[in-house]
Amino acid sequence: MRWQIRSLIWSLLLIAGLVGLAAAQYQVQEKGRAAAGAGATHYWPVTADTVVDLSPTVSMKHFQYWPGGSLHHQPIIVPYIQHSPGPWASDLLLVDENTATQLDCPTHMMPPQESGLPNSGYWGDLTCDKVAAWQFLGEVVKIDGRKILDQAPNGVSPLFTVEMVKATEQSYRPLQPGDAVLYWSGYDDKYDLPLPEGRRLLADPIAGTSPVWPAPDFDTQDYIGSKGIRLVGLDSPSVGAFGKPKYSLPGPAGMYQNPLALESHLGLFKHGGLDVEGLMNLHLVPNGALFIALPVKHKGSPTVETRAVAITDLKLAAELMKAVRAKRVVDLSVILSMRHPVWWTGRGVGNYVFPYHAVIPVNYFNGPFGPYWVNTHIVDSRTGTHVDPPAHYGPPPGFDFNRYGEEAKAVLKEFEAKYGQLKTTDMTSDKVPIHYFMGPARVINVQYLVGTTDPKDWPASPEITVDDIKAHEKLYGPIKAGEVVLFHTGHTDAHFRAFERGRPDMTIKAPLDGLAEGWPAPTPEAIRYLAQKGVKHVGIDAPDMGSVDQAAATMTHWVAANEGMIFTEFLIGVGQLPPTGAFYVFLNPKIENNHGGPGRAIAILP
Repeated sequence: MRWQIRSLIWSLLLIAGLVGLAAAQYQVQEKGRAAAGAGATHYWPVTADTVVDLSPTVSMKHFQYWPGGSLHHQPIIVPYIQHSPGPWASDLLLVDENTATQLDCPTHMMPPQESGLPNSGYWGDLTCDKVAAWQFLGEVVKIDGRKILDQAPNGVSPLFTVEMVKATEQSYRPLQPGDAVLYWSGYDDKYDLPLPEGRRLLADPIAGTSPVWPAPDFDTQDYIGSKGIRLVGLDSPSVGAFGKPKYSLPGPAGMYQNPLALESHLGLFKHGGLDVEGLMNLHLVPNGALFIALPVKHKGSPTVETRAVAITDLKLAAELMKAVRAKRVVDLSVILSMRHPVWWTGRGVGNYVFPYHAVIPVNYFNGPFGPYWVNTHIVDSRTGTHVDPPAHYGPPPGFDFNRYGEEAKAVLKEFEAKYGQLKTTDMTSDKVPIHYFMGPARVINVQYLVGTTDPKDWPASPEITVDDIKAHEKLYGPIKAGEVVLFHTGHTDAHFRAFERGRPDMTIKAPLDGLAEGWPAPTPEAIRYLAQKGVKHVGIDAPDMGSVDQAAATMTHWVAANEGMIFTEFLIGVGQLPPTGAFYVFLNPKIENNHGGPGRAIAILP
């Protein structure tokens, strides 16, 4: 017995020594990085007054989906996991890619070059997951088309023309690479309304009972593309104009002719450009602002549900644009596919949420309603790189706490003894203030915690503590309000890969089942410490901000909910960022009452 005790003591001392050595090595490495980055450019926080949300809320009460072809889907939002008996809520989302704010990549209407189909071209295989992150941003140049709104016969679009673009160049400045050209008419602001009035947005124009939205023709898009522009947006449901085509296809290829709408798309797609459709609030965006449109990272999607914003602090926008024009923008999002572990698999058997599912294709170029390609996605609201708003764990107003099961009630009793009463909240992701989603990034490297738990204690996660945060602050200065704190664990980089037969998933499932160590996760005290600093947004390169231990995870999320904080989870590639100096942005489609939200995370480097 004495020998066993002595052996245990020596083992504990060895583990402590190794942990201390790892921490010491980390301190040396971080001091070197701090010295190397001492003169780096630093960005500053945005506020509620310096960011404009450009996306309408996706709602089942609105007609924001494409009515043509009888194949497109109305968005469906189902709150299928409630705040009972467990402590959290989630939704099942069925979203057609062509809904509300969306981003069209070339292959939406340009077939792959090798297909031999009419209008095929070089950029015909550029799906949105392959687009470089820098191309989702640009300096705003607006083309004012308010005078042409509704100035067309029923079933026809008034057109943005080359002459209108050239007039803007003459009065403002010539277009240049890196710009984001925004066609501004006010159409969506006027007509994106609840039903029945909401039919005027899409259904009535297509039925030919009202004028169609303003949109550019082929020549206008081609002219813009020839100037090196690779990103345009407009506050209409589609960049596709309706009316008589200007360029017809001869012979059998005429079967694939789409009135004007196809031409409008191809004019920019021939240059490898992107169209962002369904914007709002362009009247609040000045020229020179920074436009950002981030699509969900679905594998192999030609057009994707998107969220768009503009940073209107022109000084900050100019600083960020220096990096964007230099293409110093990195993607921090995992790929969404049915072959990757991007949904919550749960502990044990039968405890998973709805798996990621893609309907591919809803329509294809040579289908009955071509020539275009579009998909639909059915996902849990916490799929892949996503946001946790306060309402994910925070119960709704008027909630009866007796609805919790016994396990949740026991955690609640412990939580309230330590941290005070659990508050209720209605802050789903669509209600989160838009400036919470972005800010200067503080990257706290905690990779030295990996491997510090005892396998006998699994499932367990190494704890990220207040001391770990303070160690970072000692090197890089105090964390400030408005900054986004990112915990760099290395977990996703090390383990995220496609499923393989006979190989356990080390990203989510194995840690939850105790077959591997859990990812490092912050304690409730660590989150509260950041909240006291004025931090409203914390991210992590792991599937969840919470530990693999459900009770510990619940308390971490409840602290954040009480403080009105948001989490972005399941990041990847965070090691590309310096400890300070980058600017982080996460955006997810603005879906009504969404208790999570798959989205896209990027960082603009200094």
